[in-house]
Amino acid sequence: MKEDQLAAPLLPSRPAWVGYAGASAICAGAALLAAPLAGALDVASLVLVFMLAVVLSAARFGRGPALLAAGLSVLLLNLIFVPPRFSLAVADERFFFTFAVMLLVGLVVGQLTAGLKAQAMAARVREQRVRSLYDISRELGGALAPEQVAEAVQRFAQAQLKSQATLWVLERDDSLRVLGAAPTTEMTALAQATVKHAQEAGRGADNGAGLPVLLLPLRATMAVRGALAVQRSTHQDWSADERQLLGTCAALLAGALERIHYIDVAQATALEFEGERLRNALLSAISHDLRTPLASLVGLAESLRLTRPAPSAQQAEIADAMASSARRMSALANNLLDMARLQSGAVRLDLQWQPLEEGVGSALAATAQLLARHRVQVTLPDELPWVRLDAVLMERVLVNLLENAVKYTPEGTVIEITAVSTADTVELSVRDHGPGLPVGREEDLFKKFERGDKESATAGVGLGLSLCRAIVVAHGGDIRAETASDGGARFVMRFPRGSPPPSPPAEEAPETPAEGTGP
Repeated sequence: MKEDQLAAPLLPSRPAWVGYAGASAICAGAALLAAPLAGALDVASLVLVFMLAVVLSAARFGRGPALLAAGLSVLLLNLIFVPPRFSLAVADERFFFTFAVMLLVGLVVGQLTAGLKAQAMAARVREQRVRSLYDISRELGGALAPEQVAEAVQRFAQAQLKSQATLWVLERDDSLRVLGAAPTTEMTALAQATVKHAQEAGRGADNGAGLPVLLLPLRATMAVRGALAVQRSTHQDWSADERQLLGTCAALLAGALERIHYIDVAQATALEFEGERLRNALLSAISHDLRTPLASLVGLAESLRLTRPAPSAQQAEIADAMASSARRMSALANNLLDMARLQSGAVRLDLQWQPLEEGVGSALAATAQLLARHRVQVTLPDELPWVRLDAVLMERVLVNLLENAVKYTPEGTVIEITAVSTADTVELSVRDHGPGLPVGREEDLFKKFERGDKESATAGVGLGLSLCRAIVVAHGGDIRAETASDGGARFVMRFPRGSPPPSPPAEEAPETPAEGTGP
């Protein structure tokens, strides 16, 4: 870029003829200054007075007026001070050489002076812009909200570019929020395209050149954080230096918005973590205090059958209902306590290499009464490898999944337990033949207190699947829920296969001599 273009913002806004008129006036003043000195100085000395006029014209008005001053100086010197005076005729031919040298020196000095002035003004422009970038960078460094970022860039655009700035910020739901003057529908659509494709648009860009606004994507380290629209009141195109300045400003804005985004994420995460910690502490306290009275309630309800005289049928039914409800509440309290302990890290897994058959068998034995009205089909291949598990917690997972299948499937339907092994994992699945899972909410079922049918009359608070995931993840595996192609819900657990230690060799029994033999 030329230095005159770079210095243009600092030059006063005036018509071009003013500079040429000023150069003419300076030359006329030099002639008036040299007139009284004509008798005391020779022509060669008077040349210096007119050279001073050329230098002043170049320093004050630039190259064009300096060229005019050089020509006028030669003309005035010849017309007024070289005999015959007041005539363009030259009596001594040596003066032609003087005029030529004077004109050449005037042109060179004028060009050098104007160039130095342009360089000085360009340096001032660069210093001013660097200072403005430093100021906005310092201001953005302390910004804690997108609104503060928008105010900073609006002041910057008005002061440095005499333009109006509008900021679009990308929200967490991928929508754009505008900060600044209300944009037109066309500008909003262009801003969305700018963020989506991460490319400039509008005036001076490859697309949308007819629009009076330039939009720049705010590309940060991790993602595009929004768009910046800059609109001039005039139809002047953006220079290369201004585009570079806008690009630097857009990079600063993107960094500030990304910092604010991660501050918000960190604050939300901290609040969520603190809320989860308090919730776990509360659940742990409640469940711990409920276990003893619930166990007593179960014992008292069962002991009613042993009273004499024997209770009536209606009393026995009430006692059974009390015992069943107490057991259900006790299981819920155990789940709450286990969940709180798992998420607080207070539970240490007792990991042992064992076959899956043992865990499945113990879970089926624990839920035998519950599964009495369902058919259970177990398919476990003989070549299944051993898995490193905590037997007690794994039994809890399978019991919860089986109870869940019983709750949501009709009596007489089949509950399937299958397992397969791959090169790296062992998968264990529990499938029922009920109504299946809510479409699109399979992952939500593993959240705390989340149920498939929130209005269902089926007992439960939506904690069993959340506990299952916590236990499986603690084992280094994962669990997913899906609806089978032919109906029903399926829960698939996947555990790392690993390499169990080799079994110790069996000791051979010592040989005993045959009875009745001797040496």
